[in-house]
Amino acid sequence: MIKRKGIFTKLFLTYSLILLLAFLIFSTIFIYLFHEYLYSNYEELFYHQRDQIVSHLQLAYKKDWDQEVVKSSLQMSLNQPHTTVTIYDEVGKVHFQSDYAPPELAEIDSDIVQTSLEGELITEPMRINDYLIYLMAAPLEVELENQHIYSMVMVFHEYNHQSRQMIFLILLTMFITIALTGVAIWFISRKITAPLRHMNEIALQYAKGDFSRNVQVKTEDEVGQLGETFNFMAKELDRLEQMRRDFVANVSHDLRSPLTSIKGFLVALIDGTIPKERKNHYYSIMKKETERLIKLVNDLLSLTQLEAGKIIIQPTNYNLSEQIRLVIANMEPELLKEKINVEIKGVDEDIFVYADLDRMEQVFVNLIQNAIQYSPQNSEIQVSLSLQDDNVKISILDNGEGIPEEDLKHIWDRFYKTDKARSKKVGTGIGLSIVKSIIDLHQTSIFVRSKVGKGTEFKFTLPVKKGD
Repeated sequence: MIKRKGIFTKLFLTYSLILLLAFLIFSTIFIYLFHEYLYSNYEELFYHQRDQIVSHLQLAYKKDWDQEVVKSSLQMSLNQPHTTVTIYDEVGKVHFQSDYAPPELAEIDSDIVQTSLEGELITEPMRINDYLIYLMAAPLEVELENQHIYSMVMVFHEYNHQSRQMIFLILLTMFITIALTGVAIWFISRKITAPLRHMNEIALQYAKGDFSRNVQVKTEDEVGQLGETFNFMAKELDRLEQMRRDFVANVSHDLRSPLTSIKGFLVALIDGTIPKERKNHYYSIMKKETERLIKLVNDLLSLTQLEAGKIIIQPTNYNLSEQIRLVIANMEPELLKEKINVEIKGVDEDIFVYADLDRMEQVFVNLIQNAIQYSPQNSEIQVSLSLQDDNVKISILDNGEGIPEEDLKHIWDRFYKTDKARSKKVGTGIGLSIVKSIIDLHQTSIFVRSKVGKGTEFKFTLPVKKGD
């Protein structure tokens, strides 16, 4: 089984490869520049020596020096360490050679001499018996009574040593640099990946449902930002997990209560405990409990479909004013029971909108029922409609207990309930989530304004009726 490479290994290998490539590029450029510098020095020395020889020979012929005197004087002036200067005459024979002349010079190709006698400059490194030298050859013109053309060949024997020394220094530097930087890269890679390994351990804990641990953020870079995101994610997951538990508890309670009630009434009806004249009363109660179960299941189904994107709105032109009146009329028994009055404003003339009638009915039912649940008895709910440019502004205002400021940002979250301790609030916390999803599908926004003890107002807009 092949073990997966961790990010530490990838970082270490990547940094090491980059370092090696950088050093190879540096070495290539350095070797090139070193040789260019070396060749430049050789050429400068070569031309200097050539000028000296020409001047010396011209002086010797003018003074009519003896041949031995000429050679002795040339030896004194041209004898350079690790350098051999050879002068060839017109037929390619050695006319003069400095004292430093190793045996390998005997193997210099005669074509080089002949080419230089023809007027060409030759500059090239060459290998003789595994010994590296640098050779320069050029014509040597001495202006006397009869012009003489010689060939000057200059061999730099130090080139082999200098090249080897340079390669040795580069390899030594490379070894020391890679060793030291390799250690540094190892520690840096460990340091960079340490927070990621820590986050991986914590993520595994999150996967098991334990959100108690937090990532210790020590930097402000991308890794630090990722750590902060992890901590924020843990808080949100913990909150969602708590909401899920609450939702399961609420739904279980809302399902169990009517089912227990229906079962109890059915048993009583079967065994004859309930008098015959009271049966219709209990049938009515069972019917209400059944409708309550159906509404709960329908709300859950609607929320699931909305969040899955399976619901597509089908907007049409319809009478919004009439829809509001019908919704309120259907809630009249509940309004009478709670002694709550609903005032409709702005419906002196019917207002038509372009929206999905069925989905908007869900919105109004949820918002008005929500207002009824949170309003005290003998209070009033105001539903206002007003035209605003090409939109209809809709407001639903109650005079209830209001929503605390810290809860306002969560009211659209599914399963969220602002107060879990109040027995009157029997909802499961999904009504406003359905409202928000439907309003979003209509490509508009809904806003809420609330003050504790003063009431809550929901406001949104819908486009007016489109032309036929």
